[in-house]
Amino acid sequence: MATKRRVSNSKKHIELADRVDLWAREYQVSRDPYVSGLSSSLREKKNLQIWAALNPIEYLPQPEITEGIAFARWARLLTLIRNVLVFAPVALTWAAVGQATTAFSEYVKENGADVVNFLDFWQNGYGVLGEEWRIANVAFLDFVIILIVIVLTLIASVFGKRATEAQANFEQEIERERIGLAVEINTFLFDKQKATNVTMNASLAGAIAKLLNATDALEDVAKNLAKTTKKVDRGA
Repeated sequence: MATKRRVSNSKKHIELADRVDLWAREYQVSRDPYVSGLSSSLREKKNLQIWAALNPIEYLPQPEITEGIAFARWARLLTLIRNVLVFAPVALTWAAVGQATTAFSEYVKENGADVVNFLDFWQNGYGVLGEEWRIANVAFLDFVIILIVIVLTLIASVFGKRATEAQANFEQEIERERIGLAVEINTFLFDKQKATNVTMNASLAGAIAKLLNATDALEDVAKNLAKTTKKVDRGA
């Protein structure tokens, strides 16, 4: 049993190095100086005292958030299109007004004695104004554009909310794993730190705890031995 424990303890630095490398590959931070240097030192089991002096919570890199990027891009694109389309009805209406005014002037020159109302002319065209510039068609196009703007606003809002939620959840998950890894590193490197009051007290407390456990084990062995001796005496 003792041999297995020694073998297991001798591999702890390799297991921790593998854990660091796996985390770094998953979040694409393998080239970070702290991560690569710590992994190398753990595998070679060298300079661990130096790394023990660094707080892993401060030095472990913050991975880039990749979740929700697609939703965020679509939200930005739809918002851009929406912002452009907001001005389309105004531009279309004024272009139609310009075409109607020009055509109405021509109509008045040709039919001076039979002048009609401008709005009536804009609606009917009287063979001078093109169908596409008449007020009913322009109003319908304006309505369609405004409807598209409303739909784009709703979709962009939904995409933006999903992106925010996905990024927030991903950030929390990253931070949980980052802190967990930092605790593992700190736990492994704690006894590699330079001797201070904290480390000496912790080592002393650990030694006392082991001594107490050994004492309890000896007491159990003594009790069992005493029981065995009594049974032997009775049998004799």
